[in-house]
Amino acid sequence: MKTDAYKRPPASSSVAPTKFISPGVKAPHGISINAPGRGLLPRTSGAALEERRKSQRVLLRVRASIHVALQGSQTTMEATTLSVNTQGAVIVIKQNLPPETRFVLEHGTTRERVACKVARPAKEMPEGFHVPVEFDTPAPHFWKIAFPPADWRPLDEG
Repeated sequence: MKTDAYKRPPASSSVAPTKFISPGVKAPHGISINAPGRGLLPRTSGAALEERRKSQRVLLRVRASIHVALQGSQTTMEATTLSVNTQGAVIVIKQNLPPETRFVLEHGTTRERVACKVARPAKEMPEGFHVPVEFDTPAPHFWKIAFPPADWRPLDEG
C-alpha cells in the first residue's frame, strides 16, 4: 500500500458544528435521519462521523462462517465480508440475524474464531443481508492485514 496516497489532517483540525434537525426531516440524498417520535438527533458531517469511528474501515472480501444458535439448535452459515476493521466487519449472509444476536465468526482462510454480536439492524440487499458485526474485544490481527492509522485520510481527488 502506498503511504503517499494518504495525508494526515492538520493538527489544528476542527470538526464542523453539529446541526440539529426536526424528526422525519430527510437528509441530502433522501436518507432519513430521524424516525418519527424519536426527538432531535444531531446531523454531523462526514468528517465528524469519521472521527467518531473506532478504527479505519478497509474494503476486503473474506469468506467466513458464522456459528450461531437459532431456535435452540446450532447452525453454521456462510458469509462474506464487505468491509472490515479492528472492531468487526460488515458481512453478507442469506438469512437475517436480529441486533444483539451473539455468534462466533470463523475466518475462512485461517480458521481463527472470534466471539461477536450483531451491532445494528441489517440492510436487505439483492445479494443478501448486510449485517454490521462487532467483536466482543478488538482483534486488530484477526483479518491478517495492516490497517492505516486512524488519523490518515485519502488525498482529495480534484
